[in-house]
Amino acid sequence: MKELLIEHFGTFVGAILTGIAGFLFGRKKIQAEVDGMSADNEGKEIENADKLVKLYKDAIDDLGSRYEIKFKEVTGMYENKIKLLEDEINLHKRIIAQLKEENTMLRTKIKESGIIL
Repeated sequence: MKELLIEHFGTFVGAILTGIAGFLFGRKKIQAEVDGMSADNEGKEIENADKLVKLYKDAIDDLGSRYEIKFKEVTGMYENKIKLLEDEINLHKRIIAQLKEENTMLRTKIKESGIIL
């Protein structure tokens, strides 16, 4: 057994030294990869923020034209409402005039018939 340990001791020590060296050099490589990923993530965040700003800018630029369309629509509705109310007022004026004529005619008939009220 002692011979087996002595025979494989060199291999064991070599494997441990290789692992330690790999860990030390690999750590720098992994750190470099992490730094690269961080830079990529920052670039993507900036790109996403730029897209978001562009989206808001487009929405705000479009807001003026949409406001103008809605303003014209509301103005048209109010003009139609005014026209409708004016027509209704004119109709009531004609009805009042007709009722006044009818009232005058009925008063005349009552006077002619001699009925006292």
